[in-house]
Amino acid sequence: MNENGLKEADQAFSLQVSSQVARITGELNRLETLLSAGMVDRQVLTEFRDSVNRVRQTGWQVQTWLEGDPRALRALLIEDRVRVATRLANQLASELGTTAKGFEGLADLKEAVQKLDGVLPDQELVKAS
Repeated sequence: MNENGLKEADQAFSLQVSSQVARITGELNRLETLLSAGMVDRQVLTEFRDSVNRVRQTGWQVQTWLEGDPRALRALLIEDRVRVATRLANQLASELGTTAKGFEGLADLKEAVQKLDGVLPDQELVKAS
């Protein structure tokens, strides 16, 4: 593929992403009206808010990177995933600590946490303020 072909593909992809963001923005605005009625399960609402926050954070990171942040986009996204994983792990520890009931997937979760522990540095390199 030549340079013009790559440029056209990038423009088409950019247009597709922009169109999808605009469509979802409209849907979120309509959803806001529905949520105002308060007829939603509290846990579902919490999960929704967490999802929206992740998308918002990713959008902010991409915008920051596009505006010239010298750090790589990958580093910005990994930092956010660390923040999200930390919050989720703390929430899960709290929830699992208050119930004696077993849940599916706990063995897989434990294995994944052990893998993560194996690749984490021995000391924190950067401490968030």
